[in-house]
Amino acid sequence: MMKNFLLISVIAISILFSCTDHEEGPHISPSIDHIEMEAEGGMQQIDFPSTDWKIDRIENVKSNTRIFGDILTLENERVNENVLLELEGEGRLDAIWPNKGFVLVRDVQSKLDVRLKENSSGERFGFRIFLTSADQSTTITVSQKASQGYEFKGLDFHVSEADGDSLYWKRGSTVKINVPYSQEIEFTPIGGIDVSTSYLFSSDAADAFVWLKSDSVKVRLPAHFQEDEVFLGEDKGIYSEYLQSELSDFSNIKERITVPSGESAFRSEYEVRRRKLSYSLLLTNNRTGEEKIIKGKLIQIAPTGKYEVILME
Repeated sequence: MMKNFLLISVIAISILFSCTDHEEGPHISPSIDHIEMEAEGGMQQIDFPSTDWKIDRIENVKSNTRIFGDILTLENERVNENVLLELEGEGRLDAIWPNKGFVLVRDVQSKLDVRLKENSSGERFGFRIFLTSADQSTTITVSQKASQGYEFKGLDFHVSEADGDSLYWKRGSTVKINVPYSQEIEFTPIGGIDVSTSYLFSSDAADAFVWLKSDSVKVRLPAHFQEDEVFLGEDKGIYSEYLQSELSDFSNIKERITVPSGESAFRSEYEVRRRKLSYSLLLTNNRTGEEKIIKGKLIQIAPTGKYEVILME
């Protein structure tokens, strides 16, 4: 009798555990739970045996803080902006981060694409994706190496659509004088405020000025262009995101004018050229040897040397 009781108890316990396992449903079980990626970034697809899971949260490995970003639909419609990242079903998560970041795309319920941007932060980057279902949870850890950097290979200027010159006039020097008799005076027509030659490199690429120190590379600047050909001058400029300027040589121009006796006033106006040209910065990856091209614009502003002297009434 006792043996029969023990046998029935064992069968009952087995049935209980079997029912419990069935009630739990399929495990989340991602095909990969750790991703190690190079600094250049890339994409890794993760497969799941079930669709019953969601992205509960994403944390920064370094500080255990939750990561903010944008939540979008698969049609790129923004659902939420600058919020803690989480995703219930299909959609896309874009992390907000300078010099690094990631995009998570769930376009099929049983798949997740992890896309890492290039890491130009100078240090390792890592985050954890927390997945949950009704009664389970698991974590996927993503690690990205620090970049070994790039070497400068060259910078070329070219003329693209919407590039070219535009001209405008600025007010120059003003002279007020009171003399007992008519006489000649020396006058600086291209003078006043901001009589400078300046240039600025700009680019929509997030890492356009990350790989090179701000004062490490000097390139020959364009002197003029004709149709689609750019001719370089002897002057060199620093490849930098910061405005560079110096006093224009035309500010040394002297004009002698004759002023009448008594009170009189003169002012000048001078012509300024704003030039926009395209550039391609060529870099070489220190790790892979592959080339990287960054495109942008060069803006040059300078007096042309033309001026007018105007007698003020």
